[in-house]
Amino acid sequence: MFNQDDFGIRPQDPFNVFQPDKLSVTQLEVLNRLITPLIGTQAIGVYHYLSQFANSSVNHSTSHYVIMSELKINLGDFREEMNRLEAIGLIKTYVKHGKENSHFVYELIQPPTPKQFFNDPMLSVYLYKEVDKKRFQELKHYFERQQMDLSNYQEVTRNFTDVFKVPNQAFDAIQKNDIPQTASYKGINLDRVHFDFETLYQLLSNHFVSSEIVEEQAKGLITQLAVLYGITPEGMKGLILKSLTSGQRISYEELRKQARSFYAIEHENQLPALESKVDIQPSPVQKQEVVELTQAPQTPEEFESWFELMDSTSPIDMLASWSKSEPTLKQKYMIEDLMVREQLPFGVINILLQYVMLNNDMQLPKSYIQEIASNWKKKELASAEQAYHHVKEMKKAEKQRKTKQNNNQRNFKNYGQQVASKEITPEWLIRGDHKKRRGKQNKPQTDSGDQSLAQDRAEFLKHLNETWKEDDE
Repeated sequence: MFNQDDFGIRPQDPFNVFQPDKLSVTQLEVLNRLITPLIGTQAIGVYHYLSQFANSSVNHSTSHYVIMSELKINLGDFREEMNRLEAIGLIKTYVKHGKENSHFVYELIQPPTPKQFFNDPMLSVYLYKEVDKKRFQELKHYFERQQMDLSNYQEVTRNFTDVFKVPNQAFDAIQKNDIPQTASYKGINLDRVHFDFETLYQLLSNHFVSSEIVEEQAKGLITQLAVLYGITPEGMKGLILKSLTSGQRISYEELRKQARSFYAIEHENQLPALESKVDIQPSPVQKQEVVELTQAPQTPEEFESWFELMDSTSPIDMLASWSKSEPTLKQKYMIEDLMVREQLPFGVINILLQYVMLNNDMQLPKSYIQEIASNWKKKELASAEQAYHHVKEMKKAEKQRKTKQNNNQRNFKNYGQQVASKEITPEWLIRGDHKKRRGKQNKPQTDSGDQSLAQDRAEFLKHLNETWKEDDE
């Protein structure tokens, strides 16, 4: 069994879907009416969508590009919906890692029967929590079939040997076949949950109750109730004692009622709700990769490992480690557009995004990125190392261009100064300058002019005074 931390899906990774039988009308009703309130319409939609690829030839695989394009979601959202389907027991995922890609197989599990669903303490309680009491009763009543009372009737059905002859010889060849068996619903997988049954046995023995009453079926129910309601072995002991029949057997129905009542008392008559984990911490390997993603390589060995990391890391993960936050939905769509439309490898896209961020104050202008991506595709850049060296050449060429531009501007300025010095000065400017210089050298003329100006001013003021007096009269 693979953990989510053990693999990552890439758009180019192929997948196949395995589903022995198509769903019946009743199973579709279970999906639509009972399971949809638990995991949502998007997860159910992914389940229905994958069924179209069921039982195709192993040699004819489909890439995850198709899922991204047709469902209009990114691989992170697809993986999140798959997590819900796997957790509820509707899908099993298998993976085989190769040098170039990872091949996935998705096995679609038949939904539970209505009886299985309502007898499952976890599924039924979570549904009751999601819908109100009235709606829960309506859903339950919908699947309850009115059975005819046959107590006054006698069965007269004929069996096989009454109608057909029994063959005298068996044929092994006829009995052999390769028809796959339909995977039946096994309920919610709690294999990784540990419940201390040894302590429970010891507690029961103190009350002279044998551990043999806890059969395999009872173990499964006890584990479910312990997970659902958070019950310890000490608490479970008390519930079991209250659920014993006169024959010293556990009444499963009574145990469920006792557990539900126990939880309701502790939580003010509230039932547990189905909640997704939001605080999943990265594994130590993932943490190390995040550090390496954000550290600049120095030595040739570091560059080599850094290039390998760039080639194998999803651009969305790289962007998250660089910005130390989850990329926005627009950024995810933009990245997937680059992968789908331009068919650029991870390493090339990672270098492209880093180059753009470093040159645009950590911004990611879409049109600018698309223009560069189109250009890099034409140059057939196929790895992070090729993209890195291409960026270095671009920076070198840009530096040379700026140096040449600065030299041209400096030469143009010097040339302008030389031209200005060789221009012919107009004669009127020369005469004006000459008069100014001559006026500065001949101070007596300047003083005489000042005296004449003062005399004229005095006469003008005298004339004004006389005019005002005439007006006053």
